[in-house]
Amino acid sequence: MNPSQLELDRNITTLRINSSELTKMSNKELIVLLHKTIENIQGIAYYWATLSAEKKGILQKHKEGEEWLGGPFVSILSLQYYIDYLENNDQLDVNKFDDTKNSYKVFPNKFIEKLTFPLLNAEIRFSKSMNFEQINEYRGFKQRIGTNSGSVTLILGAGNVSSIPFLDTIFHLVANRSSIILKLNPVNDYLNPVFQKVFHEFIERGFISVVNGDIPTSKYLTEHKSIDAIHLTGSNYTYEEIVYGRILNDKERKLSSLSKSNKKPIFTELGNVTPIIVHPGKWSNSEIKFQARKIVTAKLNNSGFNCIAAQVIVLPKGWSSNEKLKKYIKHYLKKIGDTTSYYPGAIESLKKQQNNKNYEQINEQVCSTPFMISDLESDEQFSVEEVWNSTLYFKEIEYTDYESFANNSIDYVNNELWGNLGATVLIKDSKKKRNSEVVESYKHKLNYGTIAINEWAAIAFIIPTMPWGGFPGNKDNDIQSGQGFVHNSLFFESPLKGIVETNFRFSRFIDPPWFVNNKKAHRLFKNLTYYQANNSKINFIKLLFSTLI
Repeated sequence: MNPSQLELDRNITTLRINSSELTKMSNKELIVLLHKTIENIQGIAYYWATLSAEKKGILQKHKEGEEWLGGPFVSILSLQYYIDYLENNDQLDVNKFDDTKNSYKVFPNKFIEKLTFPLLNAEIRFSKSMNFEQINEYRGFKQRIGTNSGSVTLILGAGNVSSIPFLDTIFHLVANRSSIILKLNPVNDYLNPVFQKVFHEFIERGFISVVNGDIPTSKYLTEHKSIDAIHLTGSNYTYEEIVYGRILNDKERKLSSLSKSNKKPIFTELGNVTPIIVHPGKWSNSEIKFQARKIVTAKLNNSGFNCIAAQVIVLPKGWSSNEKLKKYIKHYLKKIGDTTSYYPGAIESLKKQQNNKNYEQINEQVCSTPFMISDLESDEQFSVEEVWNSTLYFKEIEYTDYESFANNSIDYVNNELWGNLGATVLIKDSKKKRNSEVVESYKHKLNYGTIAINEWAAIAFIIPTMPWGGFPGNKDNDIQSGQGFVHNSLFFESPLKGIVETNFRFSRFIDPPWFVNNKKAHRLFKNLTYYQANNSKINFIKLLFSTLI
């Protein structure tokens, strides 16, 4: 049931009255509340993950692992990193800084991270105009500069990944010391009782309010005079409706500026036509199979309803392994078989593609969700628009050698594909000296908020120290993947991009637990969640058993 305007007004008034208390709260007192939030998550984690799986209609038990990983686990991990910042807030470690690349290493930091995310490393890069001392100094947002008055921020929650509303709320509460009204998306507003429990102490103190509601509710809140700022995770069209009162046309998006109807500060994360660049090389048959499973995971995780879901596979034209890679992508799509399209409008869009001769359905006709593939030239619309379903596109790029492919593919994804949230590059022998210049070219020249070398860029979402958002510089009237960063537990105020990197192949014998075909995922991520919450030896033993058995 939607709240009345009177109820919303009362909630906002409560937040406004208590907001100044939040700004004056000591770090020590805030840490106590965050620790209590971890306890609350631990108590409701099973209900949270299984409720999400049930409401999404997850067909295979092991895929429940996605709901543990993208729900209670990442929420607990992020809280622990925020607590660490508030407790210590130490100077950055100069030994983790690379002054030639202007980058700072941010992951892994703990033994359990090396165990559960083996071979994975992450760094943040900064503009060359900033030196280490400036990067170190300008951290903390209002934690650093302070504030004399309270504020109220509206969080418009995402409908896909259950931790997004939580993480957006916690970031703005800690970084900006702002009271929060969290308005859940109708797609997953079944999470309201979960967040009422999780945020209980903050709600009780009048710092957070969680509400459901439809489009009129959102419109009322975005225009409310007592809302100081807005955070939106969702569609660029929703952003335009909020800021300009209408969907903009291409001409308006090309203007240098455009008058706004809503001038509140708005922070946004708005998705991406996500590319996976396949760099040419001599791949073995087993390596092709492994990378095909990685690509299928990047497409079908959360049924394809991720702002960073794989959409365009960028291939080297004439590469000897092109057809074999496509064959195995189709093979694993067919092997997964089916999923549920729980997001409104997805099935309708897939049915249109089923009737389009340029699309091929990979799974059986009787499946509830068609898995579709096509060459991007057959439907160029989806180079500038998220497909938001289980469809995958291929695009071949001309090249003469490895260096020219890197340059041509970078130019293509930077300038032809919509959005700049994240991009993945699959390149064999990425850590060999002979490939160092090519790999560095990808890292330096790709204009995306996250660049992943040999891993799906979504992995950065669950690393709390990584900034999550579009590449800096998006215009208000051509918003692309949005403005601003969340997560970012070291509270860097001007990160340029995050980079995650791993080996070309995880193992000859097993796939990473987050792969959609890994049958242990639900047990592993459930046990990892409980271990992360309380660091108990019993849960660590359970975690090891779920990994090995």
